[in-house]
Amino acid sequence: KYGPQVQAVLRKAANLEIKYVCPLHSFVWRRGFGDFLEKYMLWSSYEPEVDGVLIAYASVYGHTENTANILASKLSDRGVKVKMYDTSVTPASYILSDAFKYSHLVFASTTYNAGIFVTMENLLNDIVNHGLRNRKIALIENGSWGPTSGTLMREKLSSLKNTEFMGDLLTIPSALKSSQIGEVDALADIIAADFAPEFTVPDTAEKEIIADVNPDAKGDIDLASLFKLSYGVYILTTRYDGKDYGCIINTAGQITSGDPPKMTISVIKQNFTCDKVMKAGAFNVTVLTESTPYDTFKHFGFQSGRDVDKFEGLKENLRTENGIRYFTENANAVYSCKVIDSRDCGTQMLYIADITEAKTLSDEPSATYSYYHAHIKPKKKPEMPKTEGWICTVCGYFHEGPELPADFICPLCKQGADVFEHYLPPKTERKKGFLCNICSHFEEGDKLPDGYLCPVCNHGPSDFVPHEMDVVVE
Repeated sequence: KYGPQVQAVLRKAANLEIKYVCPLHSFVWRRGFGDFLEKYMLWSSYEPEVDGVLIAYASVYGHTENTANILASKLSDRGVKVKMYDTSVTPASYILSDAFKYSHLVFASTTYNAGIFVTMENLLNDIVNHGLRNRKIALIENGSWGPTSGTLMREKLSSLKNTEFMGDLLTIPSALKSSQIGEVDALADIIAADFAPEFTVPDTAEKEIIADVNPDAKGDIDLASLFKLSYGVYILTTRYDGKDYGCIINTAGQITSGDPPKMTISVIKQNFTCDKVMKAGAFNVTVLTESTPYDTFKHFGFQSGRDVDKFEGLKENLRTENGIRYFTENANAVYSCKVIDSRDCGTQMLYIADITEAKTLSDEPSATYSYYHAHIKPKKKPEMPKTEGWICTVCGYFHEGPELPADFICPLCKQGADVFEHYLPPKTERKKGFLCNICSHFEEGDKLPDGYLCPVCNHGPSDFVPHEMDVVVE
């Protein structure tokens, strides 16, 4: 019901550098904004959080409950995630919350006074009043001589936008008969078809046994599989000719524990800092933690030292014994290193170094590459409405349609038609291309050019995935 207004607020917030979130009735948030903003994105756009089935049932003598349990068991046997509620036991508000969460809904109700059982009717009224949409729904009714609950439930739920009803209405004549098990199976098959995992039959054909290893043999390379490797996120710093340099890297690791211990780092050659490490012969690696804000990654990762001084105006000016900068805020360790060898690996430069100094800065968990993508990197911005309409400038309510009646009153803030602005969706075309996993830059085209580097973060093709998106056209 309030989704468009929330989307309007989120569109404004998407362009802000949020430092604090101060709810009226909760804690003050200083980080992790992306996690709960993503939730509001899903809730306000009525997109499900979970691919699974919510089953809510209203039973009098237990037969409707039994049917719901049988369906749940059959769905579970088919690998579908299922959650169940008895509407006579659990308050509607709890079930409503999960109705927003789950992608598929099943409602099973006995007929009561020629209508829907009261607790189920209360739940459905709540769902309709909240304007839930974009769901697939299946219905089960029970009635010994005049079942009507199924038809009435469908009438209520038909008002929900983008609602699809799955299968035929399953009618139970008081108790489920053994002859109806096939109908339950059929309904389970229809629902489970949406969850069937992609499965590739393994190649079991016998292959010719190769006597010796062939280092030059080549097979298919799934670039997405490389993201299964464990990476961290670090600030690499160095100093050359009286000036400090720094960038974000995701590959660093200890390779020996001797005296001194040794480590390696990999740096994109296009990064200005890479060349300075080579010339200085020394560097520091600061290990970033899970509390690191996105601003840090933008500051050190999405701009070049060729254009800006990344250290100008920074509060911290700490240096290790080698004279190179490091950071303690949102960090748990720092390593000072002396380069002893290097290897040109095409797009990257690999440095091997002796660790000359190491400090533990905090006990906060290190941020991994996966954690950065899941919790630090901002989620996509809310889309503008795709249909013509009128937007209330007071509360953000969106009235769909080309015309707004002169006597129209906003159903939320009660303002008149004079505070509404006409909205025409921008013309867009669906484009194919590649999306950068690091900074979300979209590069249009069927193929990335050889030697391509992201113009924002300098990462190569291995950090891009095929993607389609709507692009605004003139």
